[in-house]
Amino acid sequence: MAKHFAPGAQVPEDDEPQMARPTVSGAPTDSAGAGVGDASSAKDSTAAAGDSAEWPSLDEMPRKRRRRRRKGRRALKILGIVVAVVGLIAGGAAWAIQSSIERGRQAFQDSMQKTMEQNANTVQYNGKSYALNEHMVTVAFIGFDNRTTNETTGEATEGQSDTIIVLALNTDTGAADAIVVPRDSMVPVDMYVDGSYTGQSTMQICLQYSYGSTPEQSSKLVAQCASRVLAGIPIDYYFTLNVEGVGPINDAVGGVTVVPTQTVEKANVTEGDEVTLMGKSAEYYVQYRDITDPDSSLKRQQRQMSYLKAFSSKVLQTAKSNPALIVDLYQTAGDYTWTNLGVDEVSYLASTMLGKGVTDFNITSLQGTAGAGEKHAEFTLDQDSVYQTVIDTFYHEVGDASATTGDAAATTN
Repeated sequence: MAKHFAPGAQVPEDDEPQMARPTVSGAPTDSAGAGVGDASSAKDSTAAAGDSAEWPSLDEMPRKRRRRRRKGRRALKILGIVVAVVGLIAGGAAWAIQSSIERGRQAFQDSMQKTMEQNANTVQYNGKSYALNEHMVTVAFIGFDNRTTNETTGEATEGQSDTIIVLALNTDTGAADAIVVPRDSMVPVDMYVDGSYTGQSTMQICLQYSYGSTPEQSSKLVAQCASRVLAGIPIDYYFTLNVEGVGPINDAVGGVTVVPTQTVEKANVTEGDEVTLMGKSAEYYVQYRDITDPDSSLKRQQRQMSYLKAFSSKVLQTAKSNPALIVDLYQTAGDYTWTNLGVDEVSYLASTMLGKGVTDFNITSLQGTAGAGEKHAEFTLDQDSVYQTVIDTFYHEVGDASATTGDAAATTN
């Protein structure tokens, strides 16, 4: 029932309903037998005993103590609200991450469907029949250096893709492969002049990058060129990293420990001596090349492969307990990369690899013969070996070639 006050009456500060204090069943009693929870009995007992403390009623309680109680209740309410908000944020973050992963899955699924449509589902090779894997994600990782100079004239160039690695992930089995295409591989390169296509010419694959008018176009051209090398397997995604970003990304995972495959004085590393690379040392280790040594490109490739294996292993192992590391690395790399991989696709790749227990990539370098050309080193790819790598990575055996009819254009004997 609402309280009413006569005009001029003093209105109490606390207009909370006053509830009778319940008597505690089984509570201790004094010598007169009154329950401690009974205020009136406590007063009579105090008068008789003269030395027992009186328990004040709520109305008789000092105002400061009453305010502290109210403040305490408000604090608990605020704490409850904060906990609820944190819970909602955490739940929202989890939902956002899951939504991002799902969008990435859908994007890659569309790419996989394109691969299935553009390639023969079944091919024959060396008397056996193979079917194209239906759950492949393929990304061209391109190492770009805009500080490159022409090996003959010494003049600065527009930049070259000194590292080309095709990353292939089977999202069904979890198999993760990295196919290294040697930079000096002599392949048909698309040429452009002032943005107009002028045809193809056989040259080092590293030069394909220089024919793009923008980093994005250059990256797409390299991905398309790598696709042609790999028997036309579509490569819809690219991740191009300026070599200057190696140090910051390396340090973002706390450094990378490797057993150097070659001594690089500039990086302060010695062949065979385990070392944890930090900052510029990591950059120098993967970038250094001696242009006076015709085998220097292949030696650098070996260093890059050893570094990639160690780096990917550390990232995936760390991400098991700290999944946010993947997004942190993506953001760190942002200042040094050009890519059409969004955070959705990166989240999907990371979650898939972690979910499949992937700890590193199987690294394969395309085989061939190295030699000295008229002006620079040349690497002639072994086409049989290249095709075998494509079969091993993107197809699975389904039986005898005699029992299956395949696409004649894709048949090799």
